Amino acid sequence: MRNEEKKGKYHAMMCFLVIMWGIEFAIAKDALNSVDTFVILNFKFFLAILFIGVICMKTGNLALPELRDMPAIIGTTILGHIIYFYGEYTALDCGVPVANISVLFGFLPVGTAIVDRIVFKRRISTKLMVLMFICVVGVILTIGVDLSSLAEGRAKGYAMVLLALLAWLAYLFTTENIAEKYGSLKIALYQTIIAWIITLPVMIPHIPELPALEHKVLLEMIYLGIISEGLCFVIEVTGLEKLGSTISAVYSNFLPVTSAFFGLILLGQDLVPLQYIGGITVIAAGFFIIREKDRLDRLSA
Repeated sequence: MRNEEKKGKYHAMMCFLVIMWGIEFAIAKDALNSVDTFVILNFKFFLAILFIGVICMKTGNLALPELRDMPAIIGTTILGHIIYFYGEYTALDCGVPVANISVLFGFLPVGTAIVDRIVFKRRISTKLMVLMFICVVGVILTIGVDLSSLAEGRAKGYAMVLLALLAWLAYLFTTENIAEKYGSLKIALYQTIIAWIITLPVMIPHIPELPALEHKVLLEMIYLGIISEGLCFVIEVTGLEKLGSTISAVYSNFLPVTSAFFGLILLGQDLVPLQYIGGITVIAAGFFIIREKDRLDRLSA
């Protein structure tokens, strides 16, 4: 019974995570109306360093990485922190609805299955191929309705979403080895420090005068750093450890639901019925793809 109660606590944490990351899209979109992308990113990384650094110090999980691992850590930082967030925030700035962005990231299970097949020669069942095709159809429905807006600047936005998706996919596979060596929290701290250093010189020319910023924008930037990049990442790492990668991936796959909800409530961004159908198709297909991949992985093991 006590074990079930503990698992219930971690499930509740993952629900909280999906809600907080769903809110992030709307908050980032609003902040981008007042502040440059790299200013937000740099401030976000700085606050995350403080938050994750304190946790690492309290857990005795703080040490410098080996010099030979630095190229890998820098490379994964550029993929998962610089390119990924730049692509995501640029897409928001180009007017791509937050729900569409998160739905496209629901395509991630298909990408991991393709990489597993091409790079690692892992088995793909007929059922998995059908589910992947259904997921692609859902993505086409979601974007297809928005074709009339592509000429208005959203084409660049969707291209940046694709760039961010590819960068995150590469990040997932390239970070695995060094994360196993150092632990997820220490890797998160290393990568966030490097991301802050890289974005600092780009951010400096765009620094706004603090008195000119609305209090709301400052609070939004604090949220993105402390809650989204700091607390939520710690929850994700804990969820992966306590619940396993499959359950954690299922929770993440429901991010389009929360982001669409808060996009509607906070930004007034609604979708047409066909986009809702496409989004539901991607989410449902992604859920079953995750389950099927887990089954195939267990059979292979």
